Amino acid sequence: MTAVWAARHITMSRERRLIGSFNHGSMANAMPQAIGAQLAFPKRQVISMSGDGGFTMLMGDLLTLAQYDLPIKLIVYNNSTLGMVKLEMRVAGYEDFGVDVKNSNFAKMAEAIGIRGIRVEDSGDLKKSIAAALRHRGPVLVDIVTNPNALALPPKIDAKEIAGYGLYVAKQTLHGRLFESIDELKGNLP
Repeated sequence: MTAVWAARHITMSRERRLIGSFNHGSMANAMPQAIGAQLAFPKRQVISMSGDGGFTMLMGDLLTLAQYDLPIKLIVYNNSTLGMVKLEMRVAGYEDFGVDVKNSNFAKMAEAIGIRGIRVEDSGDLKKSIAAALRHRGPVLVDIVTNPNALALPPKIDAKEIAGYGLYVAKQTLHGRLFESIDELKGNLP
C-alpha cells in the first residue's frame, strides 16, 4: 500500500528513484533494499517507506542500521493493520479477518537500540518531523500513525472489484458492522 501512496504523491526523476517489489507486491523488502542502495551509493539520501506489517517482518535489520550507522531514514506507515491484504479481501467480497495487528510504538523501539525515533500521531506534526529526520546525520525511524480505513485506490477499478467490495459492504450491513465502519471513515473522505 505504501507503494501506491508513493506513486501517487512523490514525483520521480533522474535524481529521485523509487525501487521496490512492484510486480509481486511482496512485503518486507523496503528496508533491505534501502540498506543495499545506501551501501551502493553512500553519498545519496536513502529513504525506506514501509507499512507496519512489512516493517515488522524484517525489523531485525534495524540492528544492521545501528551497527553500521547507515543514515537511512525509515518511514513506517503505522495503521495497525495489513492494509493491502485487508483491501484485497474486501475487494474480493470477504470480510477481513486476521489482518489487524496490535498498535506498536516503533519510534520507542528504535530509540532502545540507539536509532533516533520520531513518532507522528498528529498530521500537523508531519512536515516538521520529516524535516527533523532528514537533518539528522544518522539513521532515523519515523513512525507515522495513519488511518487504517484510508483507501489507496488503484488507477483503474474494474466491475469485478466494485462488485466484490459491494458484497463486503452487504455482509458488513447484515452483521451490523457497517455503521461502525462509516463512522470510522468520517473525516477521511475527499
